[in-house]
Amino acid sequence: MQHEIAVIGGGPSGSTAAIYLAEFGFDVCLIEKKIFPREVLCGEFLSREVVNNLKELNMFSDFLNLNPNPINSFALFYDKKEISTQLDFQAYGLKRSAFDNLLLMNAKAKGVKVYQPYEVSEIIKKDSGYKLSLKSSVQSSQIINSRYVIAAYGKRNHLDAKLNRKFVSYKSNLNGIKYHVNKKFLRNVKDDQIQIFSADGIYCGVNSVSNEEVTFCFLEDRDGISRTPVQSLERLVNSNSSFKSLFSLGIGNVFLSNRVYGSGDIFFGRRGRVENGIFMIGDAAQVITPLAGDGISMAMDSAKLLANLFNNKKQKHISDAGLYEMYNGEWQKCFERRLKTALFIQKVLFKKAGRRIGLSGLRYFPQALNYFIKKTRG
Repeated sequence: MQHEIAVIGGGPSGSTAAIYLAEFGFDVCLIEKKIFPREVLCGEFLSREVVNNLKELNMFSDFLNLNPNPINSFALFYDKKEISTQLDFQAYGLKRSAFDNLLLMNAKAKGVKVYQPYEVSEIIKKDSGYKLSLKSSVQSSQIINSRYVIAAYGKRNHLDAKLNRKFVSYKSNLNGIKYHVNKKFLRNVKDDQIQIFSADGIYCGVNSVSNEEVTFCFLEDRDGISRTPVQSLERLVNSNSSFKSLFSLGIGNVFLSNRVYGSGDIFFGRRGRVENGIFMIGDAAQVITPLAGDGISMAMDSAKLLANLFNNKKQKHISDAGLYEMYNGEWQKCFERRLKTALFIQKVLFKKAGRRIGLSGLRYFPQALNYFIKKTRG
C-alpha cells in the first residue's frame, strides 16, 4: 500500500495528527498495535488546551457525551500541609480508553486508513520515502510505503533502538504507575479537584475520571531500590497523612486486586524531534513530567503544529530540509519553557529540603502557585 504520510501510534498525538492532516487533504494512514479501547499509563487530566483542540475539530459535543468529570481546582498535600487554588480554566478527567477511542473513531470518520492491530517492526528509508514492515498476531503481515513518517508511539518503543536514539540505554530509575480505583474504597476525594500527594522521591496525582472511578497515577524515583507498586504506595501512606486519609481500608485491599499500568526508566531529558527524517510528536518528541498534567495537551498541540507545517509546505513548496528546521524551531518555541518549568518543580518535590523551602514559600505567596501552573500551560 502507498500513502503520503504514515503515522505510527493511535494515541492523542497520532490520532490528532492524522485528523488534521486528513482535513488538509493528505493521504494519511495510522498504524496502531493495540485493539481499542485500551488503557495506558496516564494521569488522565485534560486541560484547557485539550478542550480547545476538541472544539476546533468539532468533537467537543461527542467528548461531553462521554460524561467526563469536571475539574476546576488544584491541591498539593505535603508534610501535613496543603496548598490549593482554583484553576482559571475548566479541566476534565476521563479514562484514556474512552478518550483515545473517541479520537481514533474520528480519524476513521475523516477518511484516515487505520491499520490495527499492527506493529511497525522495521522502517527502511528509501529515495522516495520509507518502507514500513507491519506485523500482527491476528492478521497477515503488511508492507506500507509512504513519503513521510510521523512517530507518535509514546515514551518508549523498540523503534527507538533501531533509530539509535541516545536515551535508549539511559537508566533513570524513574517509574510511573497508574491504577483505577472504585470510589467505594475511598474517602476525602473531591470530584472537582486534582490532588497531588508528595513525599521524598515520590508523588501521586489523584482525580476522578467518572462517577465511579478515580485515577491514581504516581511517579517514583526508586534510586536502585526494588519495590512493588503497592509497597511504593505504602511508603507514601506512611509519609503523607493526607494520602493515608483517602482510604477507608488498608491500601493492600484496594490496589492488589486492581490492574496496574506502568512504565519504567522514564526519560525526561532532551530527545531528537526529527530522527532519520522521521518526525517525532507527543511523548516520542519529549516527555513532560506528569506533575504538570499537560502530557495530553502537548501531544495534541505538537500534532497540530506538525500538521500545520505540512500544510504550509504543500502550499508554499517548502523543501524537506526547510520543514525539518521549521518543526524543530517551532517545537522549541511552543514547549521548551513548559518542559523546563515542570522538570524544575518535580525536582523540588522529590527532595525534602527543596520541598520544604519551596512549598513553604508558596504558603506565604499563594499567588505564585497560579504563576507556576500557567508556566506549564500552552
